[in-house]
Amino acid sequence: MNITILKNVEVLIDDHFDDFCSIRKKLHQTPEIGYDLYETSKIVKSYLDEWGISYTDNVAKTGIVAMINEEVDGPTIALRADMDALPIKEETGAAFASFNEGAMHACGHDVHTTTLLGTTKILNMVKDQLNCKIKLIFQPAEEMVKGAEKMIAEGALENPKPDFIFGLHVWPELNIGEIGVKPGSLMASMDVFEVTVKGMAGHGAAPHQGIDAIVGTSQIITSLQTILSREINPVDAAVMTIGTIEGGQGFNIIPEEVKFKGTVRTVEKETRLLLKERFESIVNNVAQANRLTAHIDYDMRYPITINTPSVVHAIHDGLVEEFGQGRIVDIENPSLASEDFACYLEEVPGAFFFLGVNDGKGGAHKLHNAHFLPPFESIKNGISLFLFLVLNNELYRNVIVE
Repeated sequence: MNITILKNVEVLIDDHFDDFCSIRKKLHQTPEIGYDLYETSKIVKSYLDEWGISYTDNVAKTGIVAMINEEVDGPTIALRADMDALPIKEETGAAFASFNEGAMHACGHDVHTTTLLGTTKILNMVKDQLNCKIKLIFQPAEEMVKGAEKMIAEGALENPKPDFIFGLHVWPELNIGEIGVKPGSLMASMDVFEVTVKGMAGHGAAPHQGIDAIVGTSQIITSLQTILSREINPVDAAVMTIGTIEGGQGFNIIPEEVKFKGTVRTVEKETRLLLKERFESIVNNVAQANRLTAHIDYDMRYPITINTPSVVHAIHDGLVEEFGQGRIVDIENPSLASEDFACYLEEVPGAFFFLGVNDGKGGAHKLHNAHFLPPFESIKNGISLFLFLVLNNELYRNVIVE
């Protein structure tokens, strides 16, 4: 490891920490949803301009891809941060709370973006001492709407294509200062389904004259639960949740149509495909048995987040040496939450990390909670992690990727 540079950058983090806190406050106050991150993108670009860093903007509408050391003869290391917020009314009581009514950084993406900006500033200050190119990806629309997929489609992983890519997510299940590490499956896939079941309307007093979509839908939903209880290995993590059911307008009317929506989460590719196949078969066959028709919209939205095992193994001991045994947490079981960083890992080897933020206060609340407020210290920890991964690329740059 380059100990001299590591010590120097830790000093730089401390020297500029107040500036990074100001960036975080500015981002937190101006949360935006989906791809429409115009103010957020403007803030990010203002700092890149100030620091003299070249970038391409308007990628996936409001995404930004910046480069440092583009002419260096060495591997390209990519770092990514998501920038979008959630449609939640903030209830943190923070002095820098959201200015945008009904929008909030309840998933900590303001911390992610600040972390990547802080990393960018420091890497740019020591770029003459680096042996690699650095690609910095600021992504919109991580929350549910395939921002990573669109970034990739519009060239975020081209010219040059990264040799490795890394990302992180604030994680209230870990204490402040801890870093969660895991080779292989770290987070689940996210599939979303919507089923429309159609029968024939009728009078509630004459059910034999109609075809009851509510009764049939009830049987479909009950039958779907047998996939998890009787067809999936009990030790294989998988979840199917029905989140909404809509149907009927009157207590004495047999409705013609019922809709239900939900999500499926898996951490094994084979299980994911099996669930989709059995879901469609059960819906169609139970519907037919009840003289109903069913239309299925099954969106395999986000892949499983699978960290490249050889990369994680190569850097693990270095992480322990740098941050201490007590701060590196080996994650045993994958989270059933999902993350579209998975799309990058399907194209480029690398890893995604959990950044502990539980301080017993705002960082202790769960993700997507109106009270969630990671502490500022997490920014410093995230920058240190990103800098470690870039400055110590000799640990993994020659690994054999499975």
